[in-house]
Amino acid sequence: MQELYGTLVGRWYVTVFAAVFLWRATRQLGWRATLLYSAVAIAVGGLAENGSVHAGFPYTRYAFNDALRGKEIFLGDVPLMVPLSYTFMGYFAFASGRLLASGPWQTRAKRVWHEYLLGLILAVWALWIVDPVSRLGGRWFLGEVFSYAGPGFWFGLPLGSQLGFLATAAVMLGTLTALAREEPSVAVARWRDHPHLSALATYHGQVAMSVVAAFALGADALGGSALLIDIPVTAVTAVLWSTLRPPRPAAGRPTDAAGAATRAGAAPAGAASAAERTVVGV
Repeated sequence: MQELYGTLVGRWYVTVFAAVFLWRATRQLGWRATLLYSAVAIAVGGLAENGSVHAGFPYTRYAFNDALRGKEIFLGDVPLMVPLSYTFMGYFAFASGRLLASGPWQTRAKRVWHEYLLGLILAVWALWIVDPVSRLGGRWFLGEVFSYAGPGFWFGLPLGSQLGFLATAAVMLGTLTALAREEPSVAVARWRDHPHLSALATYHGQVAMSVVAAFALGADALGGSALLIDIPVTAVTAVLWSTLRPPRPAAGRPTDAAGAATRAGAAPAGAASAAERTVVGV
């Protein structure tokens, strides 16, 4: 019971992000696909983390704090909360990548690889911020979680750890892409109703949590590095999105909650397909 409490309550932030993940993923994918993806993500995370602890692959060699045993549930020699976090980190990056690639007025990009590539970049970028801050755990509420054998060029993190996570993220996002491959591109009447907006907000929330902690702990270089990456990318995205236009209502059709709308600049009235129906709420 103490180990369950330590995992769910002691690592409350994992529980909160996992709850948001289940809420959004089940609405998008359904329970069956969500559970399938979760099983893949936890298995990949468990194997990769234990492989690194014992053999230094794929993240290079590091170790978790043995003092956590008896306080949290372990999966092999890794606290369960670590592979559990793979589920939401992968999903938020995936859904955010779709939104960034498609823009605020559609739910799918023109090319699948556009969504996949941006999702992959987001997944790895988040880890470049979260992991270095997690190493400071002994100085804040996280407590000491893990330590790398080193040396590491990125605030103590070896390049191999980032390359290794790139490989595991590729598997997780590949799984999500396959599970959601048949989703149509749907026009979105109001950007605030985009089905992936909450995922993008939560993605930034988990990064922002680490950035705030970095500044609070005096790790200004780390917190500043995160902002130096995020701010230019946000500005570029804002400029790109400003060139896009919302869908125009199809001629002769109602514009209420049940009405349809074509993509901006799409086929003439009456030619819109079911895949181009308008999202008016989430």
